[in-house]
Amino acid sequence: MAALPLDQTEQIVSRIVALLQQRERAVFAARQSDLAQGLSPSVYVRHANLHIQQPDLGFMRQLAALDANHPAVATALDAMSYGIHLHISLHQQLLTALPVAGLSKLALTLSDHQGQAIWLCPKSVIGYSDVISLRPGTLLIAPRSLLTPLASDVLTQRHMQWIRPE
Repeated sequence: MAALPLDQTEQIVSRIVALLQQRERAVFAARQSDLAQGLSPSVYVRHANLHIQQPDLGFMRQLAALDANHPAVATALDAMSYGIHLHISLHQQLLTALPVAGLSKLALTLSDHQGQAIWLCPKSVIGYSDVISLRPGTLLIAPRSLLTPLASDVLTQRHMQWIRPE
């Protein structure tokens, strides 16, 4: 088999790199109902990010439990297995009922319906080193977690809200 000329090889490599960079920036937005129907294989090829918009609490709890019997959860887990980054935007009213420990084990990011970041911290004691590097947003801590006074001061200084789900 004859080797390709150098300039042709460079063009092919450049095109592949451009396609990969385009995929890395591409976001596919879907609702829970869209996920229940499954995603087209082309989504996995063309997008590196899946944004799930406003799922219900049942979906979030089943996602935390890795319950693939729920069709939408199965699709989300499938996407993650293909290396797709998962971002979920939630209504702020759901934050007090989220399963912090289960969700924190997943490679995903969260935001509220206004775009503010939601940080999950399942530790039993949350100290300065756990909160100092957080960007503005809301910190969800596990139900029995303790927040040290210094960590609380950092959150107050940064005007960050923290919530302990029930």
